[in-house]
Amino acid sequence: MEKCMPRNGKEGLVYGGIICSLTCIFMATMNISINMGGVSGKAIVTSLKAFPLVFIIAMILETFVVGKIAGKLVNVFSSPTDSLNAHILFRTFFTVIGMSIIMTTVGGTLASGFNLEVIKEFPISWPRNFCVVIFLELLIVQPIARNVMRIIHDKNEPDLDDRLSA
Repeated sequence: MEKCMPRNGKEGLVYGGIICSLTCIFMATMNISINMGGVSGKAIVTSLKAFPLVFIIAMILETFVVGKIAGKLVNVFSSPTDSLNAHILFRTFFTVIGMSIIMTTVGGTLASGFNLEVIKEFPISWPRNFCVVIFLELLIVQPIARNVMRIIHDKNEPDLDDRLSA
């Protein structure tokens, strides 16, 4: 069994929480900074204030809506014989598509209410958010979460040498 992936609900919550928190804080800071004219102390404080609500919304949506859809799409576009990396890549791609669409809308609505401006900005904001998140997930966030899973599994499982000498 792979050490880099969650094996039960508790580990899944830790794994998802890491991914969601890192992605939310980065994307909130980026989008708030863009809307405030650049990175500033005020933009960072606003991001930190928005983080708890954005995190809760994102965790609920990923767990109960987008994650389930992404899982079904992974089954459609991959086979059981595909590598773990292929499954991770498909899952990440489908999750980022869904979450970036929803969270771009949610973020715009939280910032200014649901109005025509949110709809007008979507064709500009969503492609940018999708591109940033897909690279963020693949290069930073997912590797961190998988490394935490490895650490948890290594800590909870004795080495093969330890088992053989016992």
